[in-house]
Amino acid sequence: MSHHIDDRQHHPLKSSDFVRKYLTGIFLVIGLIVLSVFWSFSYRSKALIEAQLLKQGQAFFEEVIITREWAANHGGVYVKIGPNTVANPYLLKIPGLKVVIKDEDGVAYTLKNPALMTRELSEIADKYGAFKFNITSLNPFNPANQPDSFEQSALTAFTQGKKEYYSFEQQGNEEVFFRYMAPLETMQPCLKCHAQQGYAEGDIRGGISVSLPATTILKQIKENRDYIILIGLGIVGLIFAIIRYVARVFIADLNRAEQQLQEMASHDYLTHLLNRRAGYQRIFEEMQRAERGEKPLVFILFDIDHFKRLNDSYGHTAGDLVLKQLALKLLAALRDYDIACRYGGEEFLVVAPETSVEQGLKLAERLRATIASTHFNIGTQDLSVTVSIGVALLQKKDTIENVISRADTALYQAKNGGRNRVCVAAESAGA
Repeated sequence: MSHHIDDRQHHPLKSSDFVRKYLTGIFLVIGLIVLSVFWSFSYRSKALIEAQLLKQGQAFFEEVIITREWAANHGGVYVKIGPNTVANPYLLKIPGLKVVIKDEDGVAYTLKNPALMTRELSEIADKYGAFKFNITSLNPFNPANQPDSFEQSALTAFTQGKKEYYSFEQQGNEEVFFRYMAPLETMQPCLKCHAQQGYAEGDIRGGISVSLPATTILKQIKENRDYIILIGLGIVGLIFAIIRYVARVFIADLNRAEQQLQEMASHDYLTHLLNRRAGYQRIFEEMQRAERGEKPLVFILFDIDHFKRLNDSYGHTAGDLVLKQLALKLLAALRDYDIACRYGGEEFLVVAPETSVEQGLKLAERLRATIASTHFNIGTQDLSVTVSIGVALLQKKDTIENVISRADTALYQAKNGGRNRVCVAAESAGA
């Protein structure tokens, strides 16, 4: 058999699969955008809070510097010696520095230099839980002011020209602090105590670190981030549900549209029988099956007698009504597995699987008689029509065209013999 059938008929394009992939891509893009936006909000929120903590650390540092500068400009502050106030032993070692003085009543006072003031003020601030600060250097005058690991890193950075240093630091199991440190510049009043260490005015001789409690705010940042992520996932889930619903409705409509298109592509618009292309495909499959099983296959080709005269007399609308009603009669007379298609204008082709010539001739005669006895309604009146039929049997190595050509020859024999009759192709008569 040489008749070619387009493979695309067996493997139609699945538009629904394309839509699913397309909508999945849209969902992924939208999901990534939404999550990116919420992540940006979360990151921005954290950055703003860190910036606020940095400003607070800078402000506290400046307050301490102002307090120290005032004390340094006045040579320190003398306070009355008592049970909880004693002279600083490190100041007593500095030659010429009046560490202890007495008033006219003999009451003794001791000097509180800026460094000592800084440490004692820090102890008070720490007591109230507001913040902590500490003065230190790589070479502290008072060993009690030795730097911790954060301060050591900051002081090293200051020697390399860095102007400030900060980070979060966990102390203990839970408490977290935001730590800020800036360098401490040696001023002229400071040389009373620190000149013997080799410092000159303007030298960086250490720094002051400020520690701000950050456990609560970091917890709030985490809760806020988790909340934002939850909201983001919720929105992504909602978008997914909407897209899935839209996809389901759209794909259902698309499948219906595809079915309609396939119906339109494979069926005649007027009679709803298979068109010639779809009919050839089905016939080709039956020819292969008949060849494999060595089963007979009969072709029945017929057309309406004097159909042009009917159109000229009653109009094309009446002709269309006759064609539609004839197609219904044809389908009712055939078996489910028989193939019926509209072959041309008023021509119809029937292919009956596993049917001998004798059986095909009986089927054709039954079709002829049924159509001849039918009254076709064209609105205001009924019409009767007849058909001429040619029958041909599939032979070995036949093509579709060959068999139909023999059936067509038999059809014209029927017309030439007076119409409204059935003729069998000569090659099939003795089969």
